[in-house]
Amino acid sequence: MISVINAVLDAELLKRGIHFPLPIDVKKPHLAIFGSSGSGKTYASQLLLAKAVLSSAKLVVADFKGDLEFSFLENQENFYRFERVGLFFDFVSDTLLKNRQSGQDESRSLIICFIDEMSAYFTMLEKKERDIRIRQLSRILMLGRSFNIHVWISQQRPDAEYFGKSRENIHNILLLGSFSKEVLNMLLSDEKDVVNRKQSRGQGYLISSGEATKEIIVPSYNVAKVQNKILEGMYESCLLYTSPSPRD
Repeated sequence: MISVINAVLDAELLKRGIHFPLPIDVKKPHLAIFGSSGSGKTYASQLLLAKAVLSSAKLVVADFKGDLEFSFLENQENFYRFERVGLFFDFVSDTLLKNRQSGQDESRSLIICFIDEMSAYFTMLEKKERDIRIRQLSRILMLGRSFNIHVWISQQRPDAEYFGKSRENIHNILLLGSFSKEVLNMLLSDEKDVVNRKQSRGQGYLISSGEATKEIIVPSYNVAKVQNKILEGMYESCLLYTSPSPRD
């Protein structure tokens, strides 16, 4: 079973010429990647997904923006864009999680359920549907650890209102690029005197429950190779998990 994913480097050691990967402990469930536009969060997200595939994780991906950054996944079975993002929540909550709870799926292979720009998606919903989706998210975050179903979220800000009562279930956070004093106080209030808020693209902090915050750098790889690895993982995931058809 996967225990760690090595996708970022220790910034302090890199300054001394030492390329030391910092492990993200996936025994601690769920990951959030926060960063403003230009912070490199999309590339970091894709690199993490590719590294997860290398460790035999299965993938389900949602992209609310529907722009070019995840267009290479177009036509993949378990890829949800724009107005289909609601089906992502239905599939993860009502199929993947339910099947493992009921014993229909007795496997415990790691499933990564990634959603890009989740808060933007929630913002555009009517209140009734937004409440439904937040409840689904809360259920997945609270129960996912027991069934090895992890949520990875990438968005610009750590907006607490959309995580329901379960934000404390997110045990790993990547904070990339420059960020505001408000974000500093939300995520790093105990370390605000030593944290540098003005980070460059692909640089920032790894915040993991029970561990010291680490300054990190996201290493550069060939983007096409990273995306091809994600495609491989999506194809293999589709062989095991088939998503529902859109509702009438």
